Order: sequence, then C-alpha cells, then structure tokens
Amino acid sequence: MYPDQDKSFKGKNYSRKTSIQVRLLRIDLPNGETEVLITTLLDSQKHPSKLFMKLYFMRWGIETFMDELKNKLKIEYFSGYSDQTINQDIGCAVFISNLQSVIISSLVDEFEEQNKQRLYDHKVNTNLSYGFLKNRVIELLHQDGPLEQILAELESLFLKNTVPIRPNRNNPRNTQKYRYKDKPIVTKNQKDAL
Repeated sequence: MYPDQDKSFKGKNYSRKTSIQVRLLRIDLPNGETEVLITTLLDSQKHPSKLFMKLYFMRWGIETFMDELKNKLKIEYFSGYSDQTINQDIGCAVFISNLQSVIISSLVDEFEEQNKQRLYDHKVNTNLSYGFLKNRVIELLHQDGPLEQILAELESLFLKNTVPIRPNRNNPRNTQKYRYKDKPIVTKNQKDAL
C-alpha cells in the first residue's frame, strides 16, 4: 500500500513512493456484517485476529466521548481565532465534561437504588446535564460560601433526568442512505445543551 498522495510528509521517514506493508483483518460482526480492518501490526502470532475484534468494540467509549465533545459541548465552534482562545475553549469543554463525570460518579449508589425498581437500568441524560451545568458553573466557580447547595441541586436534577439503558439494542445501518447525495443532511433531533 502507498501513502495518500495529498498528505504532507514533512518530518516523516517515508514519502509518497514508499510502500507500507499492511495486514487486512476480516471481522465477522454478530449481526452478520463483515468489517475489514487494516493494520501495520503484521505479526499474527503476537497480535492475533481475536485481539482486534476486542479492540474494535473497546473503542466505543472513546467514540461516544468524542460525540459528546463535538455534538453536545460543541467543541468545534470556537469563540475566537487565536491559539489561546481555541485552547481555552477546548479546556473549558473538557473541564465541563470532567465536572459532569465527577458529579455522576458521586451518584452511583443512588442510581443502583433507583434501578432496583425499574425495568431497565437508567443513566444520566448527558445533554440535559450539560445544560444544567451551563446555567450553574459560574455560580460554582465564584461562590464564596459552601458549594453544597448548588451541588445538591445539580445532583437532584441529574437523578430526575435519566434515560434507560436498553441492552442488546441494535439499529441497522443504512449504508445506501447518502449514496447519491453530495453531502449528508443531518437533521437536529435534539436541543443544544450549550
């Protein structure tokens, strides 16, 4: 395989004319589809195919976090053009995400208790929780007194606004959906949190 012709090779130890040896892996998914993965890890004894199937599914947490950053926290919409502004915007988005995670982790026992009485386990509605944080983060950062009241209010809102976790949920992918369109049209089916 040869590198993409349109890429920059500055600082790389290869060029457009350098061939790269790759290994193709065929992964049969539970729904009957076949995925083909490409890797430069060529030693099949050291890196068996089954390892890649596990890794393929382990990446899901990273993909959902990137979805949160891009679609809920709007990390790609910067408030300015300078490096400093962009770094601040990214830092703020990650801070809000971390703050939300800390609050959710403090609610584990309450969720376990609530989930005993439900058909499905529930989790916090992330879009709403970011919206609740947006309206209270300035208070949290600038309050002189104890923060317990605001944190208790946020915890209460997080616990009230949940969504069910449906196990083995499977939505079929329509790969032909955008075949004849130049650019996919993405409709918004949720209100922005921030």
